[in-house]
Amino acid sequence: KYDMNPSLSDYIGSSNGDAAASLPSGTLLPPKRDAAKSQSIVEKVTSFAIQNDDFAAPFQFLNLGILAYTGAGSALAQLQVTPAQSSTVKGKGKIGFGLWRSVYISKQVSWRNRFLVLIDWTTTKVFGRDITRL
Repeated sequence: KYDMNPSLSDYIGSSNGDAAASLPSGTLLPPKRDAAKSQSIVEKVTSFAIQNDDFAAPFQFLNLGILAYTGAGSALAQLQVTPAQSSTVKGKGKIGFGLWRSVYISKQVSWRNRFLVLIDWTTTKVFGRDITRL
C-alpha cells in the first residue's frame, strides 16, 4: 500500500545517515549529516584545545609607536625604542617627517624596494608631483 503523503524521513535509509536514500521517482537523496561534520567551529577548536592540553599565551599588546603624515613635508612621530614606557622618541614637523621616512624605508622588505622608494622620493623632490609637466 502506498502512502499518499509520505514524509521525507520515510525515505532516509538509516538513522545514523550512512546510506543514501531514494524517492519513489528514483531520485537519490544525499546521506544525512554525520554528527562530527555538524560541529560548529567553536566546538571543533575547543575539542582540539582540550585534546592537546596546549593553550595559547594570553595576548599582550606591544606599542611600537605612532606615525602620522600631516602633509607639506611634515609629520608627527612617537616611536617606542624599548618596551619600557619611558623610552620614546617624539618628533613633529621636519624632524617627525625624517623619523617617518626612516621607519618607512626600514620596513621595506627588500633592498630593491628601498632603492625604488628613495628614487621615487628624489624624483618627487626634483620634479614635483605634477606629472603633466614632464
